[in-house]
Amino acid sequence: MMGGNFVGGSSAGMSIHKSEGLVPINDKGASNIPGLYAAGDALGSHMAGAIYTQVGSSLAGSAVQGAIASEAAAEYAKGMTLPKISNAKIKTIKEEILAPLKREKGYGPAWVTQTLQGIMIPNFVLYIKKESLLKAALAYVEELRDHHMPMLRAADLHELRLAHETANMIISAEMKLKASLMRKESRCSHYRLDYPEPDTKNWNAWINIYKGHDGEMKLEKQPFDSWPS
Repeated sequence: MMGGNFVGGSSAGMSIHKSEGLVPINDKGASNIPGLYAAGDALGSHMAGAIYTQVGSSLAGSAVQGAIASEAAAEYAKGMTLPKISNAKIKTIKEEILAPLKREKGYGPAWVTQTLQGIMIPNFVLYIKKESLLKAALAYVEELRDHHMPMLRAADLHELRLAHETANMIISAEMKLKASLMRKESRCSHYRLDYPEPDTKNWNAWINIYKGHDGEMKLEKQPFDSWPS
């Protein structure tokens, strides 16, 4: 829609709509966080398939999800008491949010974003994948995560928003690279040069990503015909 050259339908996000977002644990849009419901792009409902390219199909499906999830969330909220958040917790959250604005030295979010794009957008990373290059890209992204993300700085409120968006983009890139490495097959928009065929025996499954008790990123399979445990 913005002009320019097409590149085989590739997306710098390495993913299609509805494969991201909160993983639903039932058909009501509930997540594994009690009381947290989602719909549309915020819900990893995997609503794609043969009609994905039909104009308006995503909006229609998301509207239905929104109606279902909102009713389920309202029903859950009945009789629930509002949680109390301590002043100390609120202070900690505010400090985390405003940290880039108070940081005098560091990296501007625009520069870090451009660096991340240079890592993720080459066709041999996002479009035609193989293990060696995915691992190389992941090493760069982990460097941004460990040594650049903690040093993001913002000169004003606009850059503060960009700093948090850039941090989220780095984590998202890490998730997608690790998922691409884990899925040793080719399927739909995921093509592995070293595994060019679908593997229906081992990979008729989604990949769910979550934070483990140790704070590290974990990945697990979820068979197509089941809800996550």
